[in-house]
Amino acid sequence: MWTVPRPSFDARHVFIMCATSIRDPEIRRRLSVLDTHVDHAAWTFANAASRAELHTLGLFKKWPKDEDDQAALKMAYATGMVRNKSGRYFYDHLMDAAVHQRCPLCGHGRVSTLDHQLPKSSYPLLAVVPDNLIPACSDCNHRKNSASPVSSETQTLHPYFDDANQARWLFAQVEHGEETTVRFYADPVAAFGPTMQARIRYHFEQFQLATLYGVLAAQELAGIRSQISRLREAAGPEAVADEVRDRAESRAEYSLNCWQSAMYEALAADPGYLANG
Repeated sequence: MWTVPRPSFDARHVFIMCATSIRDPEIRRRLSVLDTHVDHAAWTFANAASRAELHTLGLFKKWPKDEDDQAALKMAYATGMVRNKSGRYFYDHLMDAAVHQRCPLCGHGRVSTLDHQLPKSSYPLLAVVPDNLIPACSDCNHRKNSASPVSSETQTLHPYFDDANQARWLFAQVEHGEETTVRFYADPVAAFGPTMQARIRYHFEQFQLATLYGVLAAQELAGIRSQISRLREAAGPEAVADEVRDRAESRAEYSLNCWQSAMYEALAADPGYLANG
């Protein structure tokens, strides 16, 4: 849901560096005749990603047909990029591109791996294509697994090509029970357009962000409980409203759709929280 600068690496160059670093001569031979195919797949991927049409790349699914060639392409990533010094340069550079090492898919976790936007198990030609490799936290990488889009609306957001922070989509609501809790939901404004609205909602559900943000909000509420109680007793609900509103605005200036901003905005608008906590 948060942007990352698009890699400047040439896909064909990255592939050749990863392929030539593999010791097995038979695998190197197989890879040596696939560089132009990888280059074409990378170009096609970039064009489709910019239009939210990755679901149209069925031509590259499970291609090449030879299973040994597919295995070689996957090894170009697992061995040539992840484990080899030459390829690892590209891997680490892609990882380091995430701002503050924050996972762009959830906006919270620490980047610890690269996620394939289109899974290498289904799209081996894209295994080491930089545009297909996104820095991510392990939880998001696990949740996405090997899912592939079947329509524009079921394509998760791509941090290199999509900007979901141009307008609001994340909101929260305070719920009162034995403890005060905050429920998060995605409600993208009309400025995004129907397809982007659907993609934001799909991304929000795919990565289980309501649950993640709810847990984080519970921790935050517990951490500020004493401070807010003292402020409420000393200056009343209006002072509490001013405090949480300031927090919402400050965080929104940093990131328009961060969970903290949505949470504090909801607290500021809830009379029950302001009066009683």
